Amino acid sequence: MWCSLTLLICQHVTRQKWMQVQLLASEEIIDLSLRMLLIIPFQLLLFSQLMILRALGNEWSVKYSQLNLCALKGSTVFMNGTYTQPTRLTVMNRFWLINPVQGKESTDLRNEPGYSDRVKYLGDEQKHFSLRLSDVKKTDEHMYCFRIITNKDKEKFLGFPGVTLTVTELRVETPEKVVEGNKTILVCSTTCSLSDAPAFIWYKNNHTIDTNKNNSNTLTLHPTKADDTGSYNCAVRGYEQLRSPARTLNVRYRPKNVSVSISPSGEIVEGSSVTLTCSSDANPPVENYTWFKGKASVGNEKTYNISKIRTEHSGEYKCKCSNEVGHQDSIGVTLTVADGQNKMLKAVIAVIIACLSSFSLVLTVVLLRKKKKYCWSEERTVKHDNVAAQSAANDAPQSNSHLANQDEVQYASIVHSRKAESSAVRATEQVLYASIQHQRDKVVKNHQEDDVQYATVHFPSSHK
Repeated sequence: MWCSLTLLICQHVTRQKWMQVQLLASEEIIDLSLRMLLIIPFQLLLFSQLMILRALGNEWSVKYSQLNLCALKGSTVFMNGTYTQPTRLTVMNRFWLINPVQGKESTDLRNEPGYSDRVKYLGDEQKHFSLRLSDVKKTDEHMYCFRIITNKDKEKFLGFPGVTLTVTELRVETPEKVVEGNKTILVCSTTCSLSDAPAFIWYKNNHTIDTNKNNSNTLTLHPTKADDTGSYNCAVRGYEQLRSPARTLNVRYRPKNVSVSISPSGEIVEGSSVTLTCSSDANPPVENYTWFKGKASVGNEKTYNISKIRTEHSGEYKCKCSNEVGHQDSIGVTLTVADGQNKMLKAVIAVIIACLSSFSLVLTVVLLRKKKKYCWSEERTVKHDNVAAQSAANDAPQSNSHLANQDEVQYASIVHSRKAESSAVRATEQVLYASIQHQRDKVVKNHQEDDVQYATVHFPSSHK
């Protein structure tokens, strides 16, 4: 009973304290709300005043078009900025500087070593001020800030942070292994994203590749061919002279154009030696060779040698070439081995036939020459006898006075008896003149040459 009464008293006291706490909290919340109502209008008034001052140009501001630039090594880059100033100040000087350090006097970029002939400032009355930096180098990677000097020494302004410049070069990236028939992608890469979204040009062996006006920094070869092997470069349009270093693309392919050659060529005689050679075009070079006679494997070298060949070696041979990409078989070639005895017999017969032919030719030439010589000798004998007889008959004494003035000329007509013929046939008879030297008994003064006599010899015509 006592415990129950105590519990009731405790609950009543706790309830009263809780009500007091709630009442105090409500009063604090009301007080805080009243204070906020007084502060918010003041803040709005202050903000509006700041906006008005800024609009009237009573504070400094600098705005860069880009805070991060990526430029190609050797190219020209522009850094653009605009600024505002308090109207109470007059700008006496403005310039660009690199890597500003607090407490250190700023140096005009034009006075920095290595920059004087590559820097040019561009500006206008609208408070635009730009920097043009030509022939960009890797050593130009700095932060570039805008500095303004006014008519008051303590009123200087630095546009910090400034423009961060990153310089990159072009590089051609290719897959580690390129296989004929697959898809190959070449990439013209940089260490940063070029700021002007440039168009790219591709070159193979120093010749421009027609990519169907695709100005991407990738070059796709699909399907890749063996003749795609070569040296590749890329460049940015407008800076064609700034090409990337050449990168060689090596296209691998399985053996092709596999062929077999036989040495010596021609008919193979039993007992001789023969060499079969396997040739192909492959990249990488052929690693394994396999020779087949029919379906049986007979060798595993590039050449297959057969010494003291026999007739059972006759048959069809082919070779198989393999490399890490694939393999290819040659077309079969037939090897025919001739019997040695038959070959010797054929050779003997050929020699005999050649000897007989030579002997017959020599004999024919000799007979023709003898016949020709006999006919010529007989003809000369007949002519000589007839002319001599006629010359003796007509040789009569002449007066000395006539012989002294001219040589004696005699003509002899020799006519063979024959049947009477028509005058037309006689007209066609051949007339021959023979020169006859006749020694005179008497010497004519002032005449030292032998007399010349002519004899006319008539031969019967062939007309009947």
